[in-house]
Amino acid sequence: MNTGIDYKLFYEILLNLREIFYYYGRIDDANTKLDEISKIILLAYFYGMKNEKFSLKFVKQYALHNFNNENNVARALIKLFENISNEKIFTNIDGTSIFGSNKALNIQPTEDIFAQKMISEIEKIDFINLVKSSNLNDFDIINECFGHFVRENFRNNKEDAQYMTPSEITFPILDMVFNDFFKEKYFSDDLLKNFTIMDPTCGVGTLLLETSRKYTQIIKTFNIESKFKDEILTNFFRNNMLGQDKVDRMARLSKINTLLMGGNIHNIWTGNSISESSEIDKYTNKVDFIFTNPPFGAEYKIENLNPNNFMFLKKFKEYNYIPSEIAMFLKCLNLIKENGKLAIILPDSVFSAKGIYSLVRNLVLKHFRINAIIEMPSVTFAQAGTRTKTSVLYLTKQKPLESPIIMAICKDIGYLVKEKMGVPIKIKSGNNEMKSICETYNSITEYKKLIKNKPSVTSIIYNELVDDILNPSFYSYDRIKTLEMLENYCSEDYEIKKLSDIVEFCSIGRKNLTTSEFVKHISVLHVNNDGIIDFKQVEKFEPISKGRLCKQDEILFSKINPKIPRICVVPKYEKKLVCSNEFEIMKVKSDIDPFALCYALRTEYVARQIEDLTSGTSSSHSRIKREQLADIKIIYPKSKKAKKIVAEINEKIKQALLTKYEMDNILNLEMLALNNLVT
Repeated sequence: MNTGIDYKLFYEILLNLREIFYYYGRIDDANTKLDEISKIILLAYFYGMKNEKFSLKFVKQYALHNFNNENNVARALIKLFENISNEKIFTNIDGTSIFGSNKALNIQPTEDIFAQKMISEIEKIDFINLVKSSNLNDFDIINECFGHFVRENFRNNKEDAQYMTPSEITFPILDMVFNDFFKEKYFSDDLLKNFTIMDPTCGVGTLLLETSRKYTQIIKTFNIESKFKDEILTNFFRNNMLGQDKVDRMARLSKINTLLMGGNIHNIWTGNSISESSEIDKYTNKVDFIFTNPPFGAEYKIENLNPNNFMFLKKFKEYNYIPSEIAMFLKCLNLIKENGKLAIILPDSVFSAKGIYSLVRNLVLKHFRINAIIEMPSVTFAQAGTRTKTSVLYLTKQKPLESPIIMAICKDIGYLVKEKMGVPIKIKSGNNEMKSICETYNSITEYKKLIKNKPSVTSIIYNELVDDILNPSFYSYDRIKTLEMLENYCSEDYEIKKLSDIVEFCSIGRKNLTTSEFVKHISVLHVNNDGIIDFKQVEKFEPISKGRLCKQDEILFSKINPKIPRICVVPKYEKKLVCSNEFEIMKVKSDIDPFALCYALRTEYVARQIEDLTSGTSSSHSRIKREQLADIKIIYPKSKKAKKIVAEINEKIKQALLTKYEMDNILNLEMLALNNLVT
């Protein structure tokens, strides 16, 4: 007999259950499969609480006693669940069931083999030991089920997408938050009794459960009487663990998870935390800590929202619609009490995009103390079907102090995601840098701009922010180190200049032309890594969209995915040339030549600046904006001697590139001649 459950065994159980459903052709819908698994898990849990082992043997004995045939397993399973489904612990405050409108098991009385197979898997979980040892508190069963059975259904649904938040994030963030609570002496006797947590988009309840576990661990370490500890935790689980989700199934599953944890299912509500007035609105300015991972990508009409339920909403008069992630962010700011804390996972747009996102950033910077922003790798939510670029924003509801913002970049979260039997599975790989980031954050005692190199952790004061952008990459250790090196660069022959001092940005106002016999279009993919334009492909390219006119000796710089440098100088060509809108067109306005500058933009110290100033929703859609490109620092010739050296470099690069163009042209002509031999 096992002593409970572990992830390896549970993955095995879930994979086996998927195969059982598939083999017997039972239930195509992943959500319904999850419902059935959850019901049987709770059935096993119920008997575990009664110190009875749920097993195939147990069900067969029940079948023999009630139906005179131990092989009537399906019929017995149906009856067993029917008997417990009306128990008080499974009943909502309004009298409805946490199992929804369909309380019965979705199984036919004749499906004995199918029932036996399912029971044989669930019985591998020893609920008696789990209940006795409280190990259920350490294992999020419903979240694991959700990961296996539902993610495909939600992957392409923006409004209902509920992405699992992995423990590799949650544990370090909770360590940081509760460490700050202690530093700030937050836990007075009154607050200990009434400490309230919430997740207004709780999904299956994972973040609520993890926060509850952390709070429980902390209370157990307090040097107070056991009786008082029990009173605190009893009140906490009964009254102060709050969640809501607009998807009925998610709220039901969260209730089940809460029940397994020992919490009060009546404090988990079904409701849209954005568009509807709901139970959570009663807690405005009353919540101590919110930890949430809201859905991204949906939009709400601002005039349909109650401004009393969203902080700063009246400041958005010039906008008709608001993205769901911003609306939920503003709702959370409204819910947390003074000196309360919020940790929220948000997409890259919130930290770097213009328009409504910039307005939000400015309001938050003005009215809240941002403790830390941690950029996550794209693999973070890959198991849930998305590689959206996200960051964790952690703040305190108090006026900004002189304390800086800790900017951190997690590039390795300790796992990869690969498919196994069609299911995305986390595979341990590398080291979770979140642990190091957490330890570094908790150990900070004094201001220091450059805190840690790998993983990057820096400390940024408000007046050092670049155009109100809060993307941690903009403030990486390497970028700041590079800028400090350039600022301290001292030479009689060279100086440091911004790119905007060297070139004129010409894209805006340029004429747009359609491709024709006399006009050819350069796309990003036509620029090779060596700065050569593939004119053979340019001649064949016939895009529907127009391109911007570009001229000889102008520099084309691809703003999309700048980690892959697509930079070139437009050569002399017999036809007019236009380029994709993804290019920034630059014209040298000083006494440096374009070829030398083109290759200067490829140097390591410039490439690091460019990479750190990119932003975007995913690694494949990252971009650098014109404003950030203009701020790139370049080592520029100052003396006659330096200018002569750079001019010589320019001429050599120019001649090398022109020679390559000539060679490519010769090769194309000879290939054409060979093809003509057989025509």
